[in-house]
Amino acid sequence: MTEREQQRLLSVAMNLSLGVGVAMLISKWIAYLLTHSSVIFSDAAESVVHIVAVWFAWYALRITRKPPDAEHHYGHEKIDFVSAGVEGGLICIAAIVIIVTAVTKIINGVELERLDVGMWITAACGATNGVLGWYLIRSGKKHSSLIVRANGEHVMTDVWTSLGAVAGLLLAMWTGYLIIDPLMAILFGANIIRSGAGLMMISVNGLMDRADPVIEARARDVITQFCSERGCSFHRLRLRLAGHVPHIDLHLQVDDAMPMQEAHSLATELEDRIRDAFGARTEVFTHLESMTQPDGHV
Repeated sequence: MTEREQQRLLSVAMNLSLGVGVAMLISKWIAYLLTHSSVIFSDAAESVVHIVAVWFAWYALRITRKPPDAEHHYGHEKIDFVSAGVEGGLICIAAIVIIVTAVTKIINGVELERLDVGMWITAACGATNGVLGWYLIRSGKKHSSLIVRANGEHVMTDVWTSLGAVAGLLLAMWTGYLIIDPLMAILFGANIIRSGAGLMMISVNGLMDRADPVIEARARDVITQFCSERGCSFHRLRLRLAGHVPHIDLHLQVDDAMPMQEAHSLATELEDRIRDAFGARTEVFTHLESMTQPDGHV
């Protein structure tokens, strides 16, 4: 599959997420206005944040496609991490609003109406979002898009909130203890905070250029195998991720007697092999140096 086809499929995924998100937002607020339920309010409030986050992710997906320019020499892929951080932060804000609202309900008294209608609307929304979340996460992983995957994770938190809302309403209806409704909202608000914090941590690690141990081990294996075959060595291997694009650089040590042109060809061959392993967009930089007179770095 070409990169253009991948981007088209990712755009379809984000457009679908935005369209379904608007429909879910309207449905959930109708359910809340009918029931005045805290857990349904938590579901509806999370949907408001979801729409804002999806719009930002939709925008970020278009920015990340732009090639390097005079102001962004390394491209625009790091906006993936910015998008994940924004989405995680908005999720946490929504969770805090949910918890505060639920506590206020407990203090002031709980009043619920038309629980059966609200429950069915919420259940239908949860099922729809479950399918959407699975599709987004699958697409994001398949096409190495953190933006789409993070959006899918956000949708799945919405699914759990919907399930919690239905469970809370069922318990309230069966037992007659209406306080179960806001208590369930508090529990699911705490779970939403956990999910949002996870996305924010991914964002921080990416923006701080934290190395991925899996990618690093794989790169080291590829380079070690190449050097074993071609009689050279390497050191000072470094890597970082800009969105889903790996940037790898290393010092390639060659025999002192090797002509410059041959050494350059050897480095180019290694770079091509690394791109074969990690994708055509992988940035690879090699620094040539003598085996007997290395530059002193480790």
